[in-house]
Amino acid sequence: MAGEIVMYGEGRLGSDPELKLTPTGKNVTSFSIANTPRVNKDGEWIDKETVWLRCFIWGKNATGAANELRKGMLITFNGLLSQSTYINKEGVEVKSLECTINGYGIVPKNTPEPLVPHIEKPIEDPVDDPWSL
Repeated sequence: MAGEIVMYGEGRLGSDPELKLTPTGKNVTSFSIANTPRVNKDGEWIDKETVWLRCFIWGKNATGAANELRKGMLITFNGLLSQSTYINKEGVEVKSLECTINGYGIVPKNTPEPLVPHIEKPIEDPVDDPWSL
């Protein structure tokens, strides 16, 4: 693995996962992930250009990912970044970013508010504290 780029990212699935069986009998799930960086300029959020990443999950994790992941889900992931080249329908050579995902996690839709520390009033009489014995 020397020289490979390890990446950690977050993005939304731009397509439902597609599970395939290779001619050699290995499972592979593929899907696309999109991330649109945002910047705050003078108090206004501005979307930058969306980055698309073609992703693959191989082996025993491919089936689970195909059953669990759906278009629009927000996930965090880690994997190996690579670039491929292909000829599109117009006959033009195009470069594409790809990631072989090693692990992922689904970001919950309704994340709770951050916990606020609970400040208890001090116990004035230790006798009233059952844990002080």
